Amino acid sequence: MLTYTQICIKISIMTDSKEMIKKLGLTPNKALGQNFLIDAEAISRIAALADCQDENVLEIGPGLGALTSVLSEKAKNLLAVEIDRALVGILTDEFADKRSVHLICSDFLKLPSAKISDAFGGEPFTVAANLPYYITSPICMRLIESELPVKRMVLMMQVEAAERFFAAPRDVNYGPLSIVSRYLFDISTELKLSPAAYYPEPSVHSCVLKFKRNGSELPPNFIKILRAAFAMRRKTLRNNMLQLIPKSSVDDVITDAGLLPSARAEELAAADFVRLADSFNRYGNKASEASPTRAE
Repeated sequence: MLTYTQICIKISIMTDSKEMIKKLGLTPNKALGQNFLIDAEAISRIAALADCQDENVLEIGPGLGALTSVLSEKAKNLLAVEIDRALVGILTDEFADKRSVHLICSDFLKLPSAKISDAFGGEPFTVAANLPYYITSPICMRLIESELPVKRMVLMMQVEAAERFFAAPRDVNYGPLSIVSRYLFDISTELKLSPAAYYPEPSVHSCVLKFKRNGSELPPNFIKILRAAFAMRRKTLRNNMLQLIPKSSVDDVITDAGLLPSARAEELAAADFVRLADSFNRYGNKASEASPTRAE
């Protein structure tokens, strides 16, 4: 149960957020999935999970800056990437005196990785983000594929989106994101949030996941193999891998990995794809330089 002080802080943040939106004539953009976090306890918990004292932090979608404010008190450098130009203007004024806070107005998916790396001098960093449902997977895959030195991530997302990270083989949500994220990170659900934690209130419940790097490294071409294998979920591994490997070699590459060409990607575990990537790197990489035969 919340204490009286916590209730007062929560009401204050909620009132400030609503008043700011009203005063500035802002309308939360549904197309951008804008639901601003206003729960003081959640904000404090998320900042604690980020564990970013004197470290670098990348915040994606800072919104009105409620979490940004708390993170900026801890982080050595905080890079906040916001797509909404009006909100960037508000944040620029709000954090004008914070030399550690750097704002970029950009679609994160289009932001060059070099800009992020340069902001932190190439050092490792933590990611904190409130992710709209429609863009959760693309943002996570972008962070993974960029090969940037992400040490941990604390991500808010809809419960339905979170299910993708824990999906097992043969589950409808199982796919490249499930496999690659768990291969690289230890993932845990740390917090559940009701619609009342946001303004305006969404129609769904959300949660906070923590991702901690586990030391594993992806084999070369691992994500390339995953994308090809899942290109058409109901097709066999043989048919999908024809995108990358000529028909004359595809069965050899698959069987060398200890797999059946008739298997489907949704049946395989991460270790199976590691072996398939290794096999592809031994045989398929050279073969793919020839003109591959695509599946009908």
